[in-house]
Formats: sequence, structure tokens, C-alpha cells
Amino acid sequence: MTANFVMRVLQSAHCRAWTDRVIYIGSFSKILSPALRLGYLILPLELIERCRQLKWFSDLHTPSLNQIILGRFIEAGHLERHILKMKKRYKKRRDSLLRLLQHYFTDRVKIYGYSTGLHLIAEFQNIDFTEQVIEQIEKAGVRVYPVEQHTIVKGLHSNRLIIGYGHLREEELEEGVRRLGNSEVFK
Repeated sequence: MTANFVMRVLQSAHCRAWTDRVIYIGSFSKILSPALRLGYLILPLELIERCRQLKWFSDLHTPSLNQIILGRFIEAGHLERHILKMKKRYKKRRDSLLRLLQHYFTDRVKIYGYSTGLHLIAEFQNIDFTEQVIEQIEKAGVRVYPVEQHTIVKGLHSNRLIIGYGHLREEELEEGVRRLGNSEVFK
């Protein structure tokens, strides 16, 4: 199983020809620091003043010092360099997780959604991830999230897990996949 991490930046709808019909909402929490608590809007011109008023009514003030420092950080090119560095780091972690899943589960696992985000979906043959099964996995020291918990129509994804990797070092990924593979569920 091989996968190419999407290194090119996908164009947002705002960057296309629809700038007068798209509201782009973002946050620096995931790409820099949750403690920063700064977000942004890219708005059609006719909505800027109205949104400025709504912001004023909702909380009045975002810390000026944080905004000034972030602005200088971006202007100096540090944000772009940081994002490129993190993409490489996440690609390495993702590729490591893919190799480990293939090694421990060979043809018993299919992987989906690995080209975006900091998680992937692992589909296992002949396993229903019920609460009891998840408890057995947790007893092995691994935290996983059944896709089924996040679906509207139940019963269609009971053999799939969401496995996150963004916050884990490669050694932790290896230990987690090893524990998952050695858990009672997969014996």
C-alpha cells in the first residue's frame, strides 16, 4: 500500500471565480497553536461592514498584541515555512502509519481518506467495532474512534476506525499499531 501525501495546495472556493459568493472561515489554532485563539474571515466586500458590526457585538476585542505578532510572523514568511515543515512531518508520520498497518494487518485492512487531514479510516474485515470490542482495544492501551459514532445512518461503517496520527511521534505510532494488532480483537 502506497500513498502520496498531497503536497500541492488545493485551491479554496474563494480563490476561484466566486469571490463575491464565498465566505472563507479559518483559524490559526490547528496550524500554529490552540492557545492563540485567533481566526479570520475572508468576505465578499458587501459583507465586511456587517460582519465587523456583528464581531463588535459578540466580543468587542481580540488581543491586539497577538494580532500584531501574528501579522509580523506571516509578513516575514514564517507561517509559510512552518506549514511546509509541518506537511513534511505529517507526511512522514502518515506514511509510517500506512506501512505499519500494512505490516500488522496485511490484507485484512483497507485504508481510506489518507490524502488529507491528520487521520485516516481503516476498514477491517470481519470485525464489528462494538462498545465491547472498543473496550478490549482500549485495554491493550490504544485509543481509536469508530466511524459508526460519527454517522447519521447507522450500520454501514461498523468495521471502520478513525486513526489519528498528527499528534503522535513515529515510535508512538509503531507502539500503538503493534498493541492494536496484538489485542484480543485481532487474534
